[in-house]
Amino acid sequence: MTVNAASPAVTHDDGVQNQSFVGFLARRIPSALGGLLVTLLALLVFLFWVYTLVVTWIGHGDLSTPLFQTTVAAVLVVGVAFFARKTLGWLGLLIIAAAWCILSGLPLIPIVQVIVQAVLVTLMVAAAVFAVVAAEQAEKPRF
Repeated sequence: MTVNAASPAVTHDDGVQNQSFVGFLARRIPSALGGLLVTLLALLVFLFWVYTLVVTWIGHGDLSTPLFQTTVAAVLVVGVAFFARKTLGWLGLLIIAAAWCILSGLPLIPIVQVIVQAVLVTLMVAAAVFAVVAAEQAEKPRF
């Protein structure tokens, strides 16, 4: 005689069966580690911005990324990272902002450059919203 007992689904520690990418980025990390990572990020971004500023001032702007893109990306990435420092939600924004800075310096046909700029700026805004939502989800209690 065989008894077919219902077996429960395998879940992770937090009770989620299939955790999404948002859920991964919304996971809380220790405050000390998050603060250290964001402080290190802010320091590195500031040093890169100063390098870009100096290179632009001395007339060798082609040796670095454009100053405007570097400034906007630095402010956006560091601002969102400080807000979402208890999660890793800011990593996507960091990657897209780096791509924006790098691709802004490429000599492309003007219409292609405009399209690339528009797509990357849209992705950066979406990644910033994504990081803020992930940080807010991390603050909500889970049952």
